[in-house]
Amino acid sequence: MKQNPNTAKPNNSSLKPNGPKKSQPSQADQAQQRIAELTNSLQLLQAEFENFKKRQNEEQMATMLRAKEMVLSEILPALDNFDLASTHLPAELEGNSWAQGMVYVGQQLTQKLDELGIEKLNPINQAFDHHIHEAIEHVQSDKPEGIITEVITPGYQIGDRVVRPARVKVSGGTNPATQ
Repeated sequence: MKQNPNTAKPNNSSLKPNGPKKSQPSQADQAQQRIAELTNSLQLLQAEFENFKKRQNEEQMATMLRAKEMVLSEILPALDNFDLASTHLPAELEGNSWAQGMVYVGQQLTQKLDELGIEKLNPINQAFDHHIHEAIEHVQSDKPEGIITEVITPGYQIGDRVVRPARVKVSGGTNPATQ
């Protein structure tokens, strides 16, 4: 029989598989893959949440520190005046119960500042450090050069942060003319 060129045989090559037949993943494999994806997503969310909590805690601590600094800066003049008044108590009031009560109030204020982590800087006889001290005057003294001889106004710091440097007089060493 003669074949008509218009009626060609169907091309079976399109029906043949190209290489080994790929099997569809089973439902169990799909479920395992989905579980792995969800587990990974959960772990990422947990890590993000932990980082968020750490950032929130750090921000809260920084806010508390700024609040302490602001309050301390506002009350420092009153604290300074209270210290001045208590250190210059007239001799006739030394036995006075009211005056003694005021001295105790000052001690209580100092104790509360300590409890809040606020340190009073009183660097007498220490080496001058421009990070935490402010030199008001250089004076001749029997102390070596660079040693603080007098504290004019105490400084305050919270942790490592200086809220106000201590204002001090610093030894310039001995006067060569007096030797």
